Amino acid sequence: MKLGRLNHIGVATPSIADSIVIASEAKQSPAFDLAQAGGLGIAASPAAPRNDGGWVSWRNSFLALLMAPALLAAPAASAFDPDTPVGVVKEAFPVVLGSDEDMTIDAAFRAAFALPKGAKVEAERVIDDRSYQFRPVAIHLLADDVAVLLSVGGLDEAGHGDGGLNAIHYLKSSPNGWVRQGEWIDLGAVGTIGNGATSWAFTNLLGRNPYLVTAGGGVWQGCAVSSAVVTELTPDGPVDRGGFTDSMSSGAGIGQTEQDYDGRIAAAIPDKSFTVAYTGTRSFKQQYVLNDGKYELVGKDRVPGC
Repeated sequence: MKLGRLNHIGVATPSIADSIVIASEAKQSPAFDLAQAGGLGIAASPAAPRNDGGWVSWRNSFLALLMAPALLAAPAASAFDPDTPVGVVKEAFPVVLGSDEDMTIDAAFRAAFALPKGAKVEAERVIDDRSYQFRPVAIHLLADDVAVLLSVGGLDEAGHGDGGLNAIHYLKSSPNGWVRQGEWIDLGAVGTIGNGATSWAFTNLLGRNPYLVTAGGGVWQGCAVSSAVVTELTPDGPVDRGGFTDSMSSGAGIGQTEQDYDGRIAAAIPDKSFTVAYTGTRSFKQQYVLNDGKYELVGKDRVPGC
């Protein structure tokens, strides 16, 4: 133990550095007890002989006060270690789509599009004589070390009515990296002016297999509409199972009624039906029931079109 400067009665106090070391040791050992305390020179009993002019008693009190907060905080401290998972977050409704792109899936994308190691993370595909530029946006792990990669393909020099494409790849992990199991293009929802899906989410709430929900849309003379598609990720490959209006907003065009609707999947009976809850100008719910492999709206669509 290093001693610091003398106090007002001429007794050397522990240095700040020594105090930090002791607190760190206590943090690493939440089960710190009196037997271990003896190893640090702390008296195990208040009845221990005193022949130091009060130094032992003063030191005991000082270190006890110093270590108490560390001992109380120790169990929670490990929960903030970013490299240590602290539990799986339980998924709950509503299913919220996002547009943040995963920036850590370069290796999966290169395996999916057969690019060499270190290649730029983009791929060109010519489909029906049109060139699409793909980039990876999201990945989801299935069972048996299989992952689903979503990539969106943009179309250059696209008109307003031209949609982009989505690519879905199944990848299997191996000691040598990802191995492509299958490729499916032109699934899910896409946007206008050459855009692929503009938002997406993976969910385990709709059925025994995971689902990918994608959305995309556009603006027509001041009226914006976005549509979503639910895609089942079966072991044999992805299958589009139907869709619903994700959002609608109007009022910017001449003579239009100002209104706004946003829909989210708010409930489901797995593999049978799901419910979309809408908020905005009016609040209501619409149910979609699985019929012959497709989810169909029950009743009339209450979301106005453009």
